[in-house]
Amino acid sequence: MGFESILDLKEPVKGMTRPALFLDLNVDQIIERITKNSPKKSDYYEYFPLDEECENYRRMIYRDIKKNSLYEPLQTFCVKYGEYKELEAKKEDTKVDVQEPVWHFCAIKVYTEALLELLEALQKAGLESEGLISLRDCLKAYTSREEFIYINRVSRELAEEMDSLIVEASYENGRVVVSVSSGDEEDQKEEEDSDDPNRKDYAEYEEFLRYFDPENEKNFVNPFSKVYYLTGFEQEIVKNVEKKNPGLFKKADKLLEDHEKYEDEVFSRLADELGFYLCYYEFEKKMQDAGFAFCEPSCNVNEKISADDLYDLALACVNLEKDKPVVSNSFYYDDKDLFFVLTGPNQGGKTTFARSMGQLVYFTKIGLDVPAKKANVHWFSDILTHFSVEESVETGRGKLMEELVRLSPMMKRQSSNAFVVINELFTTAANFDAIIMGKNVLSHFIREGCHGIYVTHLRELCDVDERVAGLSAQLDENRVQNFKILRRGVDYVGCAENQIIKFGLGYEKLSERLKERLGKA
Repeated sequence: MGFESILDLKEPVKGMTRPALFLDLNVDQIIERITKNSPKKSDYYEYFPLDEECENYRRMIYRDIKKNSLYEPLQTFCVKYGEYKELEAKKEDTKVDVQEPVWHFCAIKVYTEALLELLEALQKAGLESEGLISLRDCLKAYTSREEFIYINRVSRELAEEMDSLIVEASYENGRVVVSVSSGDEEDQKEEEDSDDPNRKDYAEYEEFLRYFDPENEKNFVNPFSKVYYLTGFEQEIVKNVEKKNPGLFKKADKLLEDHEKYEDEVFSRLADELGFYLCYYEFEKKMQDAGFAFCEPSCNVNEKISADDLYDLALACVNLEKDKPVVSNSFYYDDKDLFFVLTGPNQGGKTTFARSMGQLVYFTKIGLDVPAKKANVHWFSDILTHFSVEESVETGRGKLMEELVRLSPMMKRQSSNAFVVINELFTTAANFDAIIMGKNVLSHFIREGCHGIYVTHLRELCDVDERVAGLSAQLDENRVQNFKILRRGVDYVGCAENQIIKFGLGYEKLSERLKERLGKA
């Protein structure tokens, strides 16, 4: 039919193994909130599109969803498709033969109506994305087929005929009386009895059964529409209905026999894949309502890689729940820049900023809006991350060895044009060794043509290559961390004084403690 997937231009999405970046960048925490811990939806966030063309394919679809107010009709389609799947499941599970053809035409009715309503919504929208235009054209062709038109018409007719049936059950003189009539017959009966002072109104089915057996806790329902396990009494009613309406059930049996298989798997996949866009739309709207900015990133290779007011989305989610603000930062890569080396005081926001850059590239790569007021991001083949790790009790390796074991496959793999985020490597090594190893790591990824950021306390790494730009975490006028990251040198005197004040290492504090200890001695 031409259209295959709403997520991938070239082939349907396949399952992937969750990459390391999910933990390093706290992307797993973000996805838990986006998908509300739905494993099926979470899987789609683990898959990067095959290439830049596929990334743009998704981005245009998401733009169409936002611009054309398509969230509601797409959500409605997903809900109705879920109802259709439930009916199909009941059809497979029922032990009462007469229920299967009834649920079959009910399922067809929901299925065809869901597709027709979706087509109508897409036809009214001013679509620009290749994906939704292709889906619209596919739906138009599919719903124009003779078979589709036929099963849609017959299923509606059967549903209307079934809905018009009225079953009355009464208990009189020790006998249960069940009568079946059509809606027209009942209307006529009501007109005849409207002036009868002795006319008796019969209770609804469930109410009658509770009256008949007050201690019965079963919630009795329409045996054709709700449950596939029936009591003996319900089965007798089903037989009575079938006996009084043989034509309806013959048509239902024929529809089941002639059109047992009718679903196109493309639409089943569509109903699943749409959750990728819809749950992110819900999440983004919630965050925007709370004051957090999002934007569609531009991907212009002729402009600098940059972002205005970028923030850590995982931290924003946590702080929103605690009613705390989040500090945003802006950055840009000059034409010659490939890497940032970020230095500065401890607890100054360096790791948070590095994570926000990785998240920026991640959400750009999967074709969604990013947490910033404005952004331009080039296409990257992959995202590679390495954050400081603890010693492994299982392996007995020290922290430095654990870091090297994880770093080795990153440097051996084909990483051309990847985006790399490295945080506080080699902190347990001597400064001299850490500088040499850090320079080798940076030089490797620069030779590969990668962009990235390296967070470190080693300012010497800023001099590795002319394509490395230095950033630093700043202090305010009181020499307190303000979590701002700028392209300027580190105020090392201020950082030192900050630590001295924080840990009480100033002359006066040390003198007081010394006098106190001498006094005790």
